[in-house]
Amino acid sequence: MVGAAKCAAAGTAIGAIAGNTGRGAGIGADAGATGGFSARGQATQEAGSKGAQMAVARNQQAIDTFKKAAAVCLEGRGYTVK
Repeated sequence: MVGAAKCAAAGTAIGAIAGNTGRGAGIGADAGATGGFSARGQATQEAGSKGAQMAVARNQQAIDTFKKAAAVCLEGRGYTVK
């Protein structure tokens, strides 16, 4: 049960990055309860890690897009953006 709680906490963090904390916690709890982070469940752990990396990349892309749009807006109003 401790494994499920730890995995739920990790899943919540990953879910927060991806935008769905409840689903992340549920997936983490399931993985911990079924041994998802044991030798048998290494594929589950790797899939979660890849999902987190993809979420971080999407988040960074959104931040970059916002910064570009803000720069265009400010430059249009006569400000200099570095």
